Amino acid sequence: MTILFVTGHPAQIHNFRIVKQLLEKEGHKVVWASSKKDISFELLELYGIQVIELSRPKKSTFSKIVHLISNSLKIIRLIRREKVDIVVSRVSPYAAIASKIRRKKHIGLADTEVSGIYDTIFSKFIDVLITSTTFGRTLTKNQLRIPSNIELFYLHPNHFVPDHSIYALLGIPQNANFALLRFISWDAYHDQGIQGLTIENKLRIVNEISVLMPVFISSEGELPKELEQFRLTVPYDKIHSVLRYASLFFGEGASMAAEAAILGTPSVFVNSIWSGNGEDLEKNGLFFQFKSNLEEQEKAIKQAIFIANKGKENMGCEQKQSEFLKDKIDASEFLKWFIVEFPESNKRVITNPEFIKNFK
Repeated sequence: MTILFVTGHPAQIHNFRIVKQLLEKEGHKVVWASSKKDISFELLELYGIQVIELSRPKKSTFSKIVHLISNSLKIIRLIRREKVDIVVSRVSPYAAIASKIRRKKHIGLADTEVSGIYDTIFSKFIDVLITSTTFGRTLTKNQLRIPSNIELFYLHPNHFVPDHSIYALLGIPQNANFALLRFISWDAYHDQGIQGLTIENKLRIVNEISVLMPVFISSEGELPKELEQFRLTVPYDKIHSVLRYASLFFGEGASMAAEAAILGTPSVFVNSIWSGNGEDLEKNGLFFQFKSNLEEQEKAIKQAIFIANKGKENMGCEQKQSEFLKDKIDASEFLKWFIVEFPESNKRVITNPEFIKNFK
């Protein structure tokens, strides 16, 4: 078979890269198309993934329409040239239109309830939409819910082994406590009208935590000059090891906040956009959610300071992580099987939902 993956955001590359490896081990061909978003192309190069570039629209409606047409046409030509059998995406509008026109099966994944009009409209073009059982919306009658989440596609223990060498890369002693902070740019479609941490609170959290342990900052944009010295500079493929060994995560980015909690690191998430995934993680006692208004920012900072003082080793993190994972499946193995056996795979899990548990 030939499978086409269509991605944009860097998290989507992590989402599918393990599935790509599993498919290729079985002799299938994988083709990849992606637009440039943040470090997406750096990640693709790092993982040795050859990519067909899709153009990225500007913010105007006219630009979005033009790129919707041009990128859809590019994928249509790609499907024809590579003789693609199945398209897989995170509800890419371009992939949805192209696969429908070329009459190719399209499997989509969604994990962000606030994706709004894109997922609402274009999920209707998709043959099957896979979401977590905790996903808070029903977007299509062809929605398949699985006991896993997006982050477990690449952070499931079957696929992720943390790299202990990150301590040397960070320039701190082996097994030393440290904190990772994440500040985002707030320019995504679903971020409109939402404010993040104030500069004053960014300075405050760094000053408060750095008294207790080294602090490193991952940031999508510029940092206040006082904080630039804390910027994280490890290679892109080491970030999940940093999250795994950190004593505390504090930040605005949903992906990293969820990744940290799944990896057994106490995670303080400051963002007014919450998800079913986040509420599921919150139950494991390693994920703490706060809105982004000033009063909630204050509570989040106090929670982070409390965790930093208490210490990761005193929070029962390994046990809490184990409890969270015990009912979750290996999502990458499941999706590999689902793609290869599609559409029979879909019929099987509809008639026998318990079959999904075979992928633990």
